[in-house]
Amino acid sequence: MSKGKTTVPTKGTMNLYYKPDRTTKPATIALYVLFALTVLLGLSKVLVYDLWIQVEETRAALAVSESRLAGVMAELSDYDQVEERYFRYAATEEEQALVDRMDVLFLLDSAIGTGTQMNSITITGDEVQVRFSGVTLAQTARIVSTLESSPLVAGTTVTTASTTQEEGALVLATVHIKLQKEVAE
Repeated sequence: MSKGKTTVPTKGTMNLYYKPDRTTKPATIALYVLFALTVLLGLSKVLVYDLWIQVEETRAALAVSESRLAGVMAELSDYDQVEERYFRYAATEEEQALVDRMDVLFLLDSAIGTGTQMNSITITGDEVQVRFSGVTLAQTARIVSTLESSPLVAGTTVTTASTTQEEGALVLATVHIKLQKEVAE
């Protein structure tokens, strides 16, 4: 049996495309190293540099705060002396409960007037004793009514009003005044 020619498959063309392996060359290794350095540089900015800048800014703010604190503490160095002087001259609770003495003197000055001679004024607690002369009994009554109309006065008592029998004669009067705190309206 003869069969015709048997043909064996053969390759009739040559494939010239060849891709060389470049992963072992120094340029490829350098690219990988450069990529790793870029990633590390990016991470170090976020994880190291930014935190370091934040710490430095915080230290600077701390230094400013400490300098202000040192200035304030220097101003307060004589605080004990200032406090002692304050308590020496500040009104106590008892004094604050009393009527202001300047208000009392102003009231007496405005009520008694200029033509009257003021002999003595004694202020003790919430009581005032005033001795004046050079007025008539009618003027004394007017002075007492003026004093009683003031919101500072709780009451008045004339203990002495002496004169001669002549009409219009001048008297020596002693008035006791009971003071009260002004009621806020």
